[in-house]
Amino acid sequence: MIDNLGIKVKYLRKESGYSLRKFGKICNLSHSYINDIERGRTNPSIQTLKIIADKLNTNMSYLLGESNNQCQLIKESSDKKEYCYNTEDYEIIKILNNNPKIKHIIYELKNSSAKRIDIFLKTWDFVKSISKNIDK
Repeated sequence: MIDNLGIKVKYLRKESGYSLRKFGKICNLSHSYINDIERGRTNPSIQTLKIIADKLNTNMSYLLGESNNQCQLIKESSDKKEYCYNTEDYEIIKILNNNPKIKHIIYELKNSSAKRIDIFLKTWDFVKSISKNIDK
């Protein structure tokens, strides 16, 4: 289990763009200790795992292999709450936050009738079929 933990920590650290030294500083741990965790040479305490999970925006259950769902923790400053999303949902949230027009369309669809949503989906299918022909 500990080797699996190390693989996950290393993967998430690199995905987050942290070097060993930078991540060690963020966690207030030595880079060599982080390296030992990643290589499965040491067994971190629960407190250390909590720190690592928080800094990698995931949860301890995922790191320990108790859950296959990697959870991205999102701290919303507006309502002081934490939300946990799987990786795919987190990617969608990032896309929506970076594309206000798409986000606006989604909010409009949320309050639309089933008929209007059906029309939107048929239109979208048509757009996709046209774009396939354009891309050829």
